[in-house]
Amino acid sequence: MKLTLLFLILMTSKLFAYSASCGTDDGKDFDIRVKNKVMTIDNKYTAFYRGKTILGWYEYSNKGYTYLIGKFKGNQFPIEVTNKWGLDTEGTCYFDN
Repeated sequence: MKLTLLFLILMTSKLFAYSASCGTDDGKDFDIRVKNKVMTIDNKYTAFYRGKTILGWYEYSNKGYTYLIGKFKGNQFPIEVTNKWGLDTEGTCYFDN
């Protein structure tokens, strides 16, 4: 029983940890890493998990930016980025190998 529980915990934590390279329509490229409900952008900025939207997207935010992560499709997923200064862009992220 303990071994099964440990396996489930490890699998669950693995499902919520990933890294990806992203590009948006405004020409910006950046890397993200998600682990333990914290997104790290370009190894220097962090955004925290806020929940799921009505459409099922995952929302991460900090004081300036909001990142919406869409459903995973193969090795990629859509991303939308907005900020308090009026930026509104979208793009695609590709999982790192």
